[in-house]
Amino acid sequence: MVVNDGASTDASEADDVGRLIADIERLRGGLRISVRRTADGLGVHIPPSRKILAVLFLSFWLCGWAVGEYFVLREIIRSGFSGPNFFLIAWIVPWTVGGVTVLWTILWQLFGVERLFFTANALVREWGLLSFRGKRIVEGSDIREVSVVKGASNDLAGIGTIKVTTAGRAMRIGSGLSDYEAELVAKLVRDAAHPATAIVGDGDANGRPA
Repeated sequence: MVVNDGASTDASEADDVGRLIADIERLRGGLRISVRRTADGLGVHIPPSRKILAVLFLSFWLCGWAVGEYFVLREIIRSGFSGPNFFLIAWIVPWTVGGVTVLWTILWQLFGVERLFFTANALVREWGLLSFRGKRIVEGSDIREVSVVKGASNDLAGIGTIKVTTAGRAMRIGSGLSDYEAELVAKLVRDAAHPATAIVGDGDANGRPA
């Protein structure tokens, strides 16, 4: 009978992570992500995806959006908030939200950066877009499940291709990653989290198993 103690398990997990990082380094030319081991843990850098065709199409659409926004706002300002303009007022609100969302998507494609850190049994996600910054820290023991969201590789706005279910509010990480890249990052999260964490490869858009 063979008994595996905690030290053997930790060494095995360390070897698995080491091999995974080696694979990522070997495939660096074909992957968008990069992984760096530091004294504190691991860091994953996810640069802008820069899907140029999508950016060009959305930029063209945004030009038409700006024209519509200008003329409708001019009509509302000129005629006032009278009865006949209620339709325009109701229309301009979702139209404006849609334009701002598209503008955010374009900027994220060009300048959006995401960084993941695995330090002291915690997952840290940082993102940056020009002067906008965000950060969230999740304890490894609070991570319940890591699932690659099926079909999320078309993510353009930084929503994330990996769902991390926690003891509190779930979060999405891995902006615009391919399915293969998402699987690699998900395994890193799994290995850095609590040993009971599960990894799911075929979730639906809400992270549920297909």
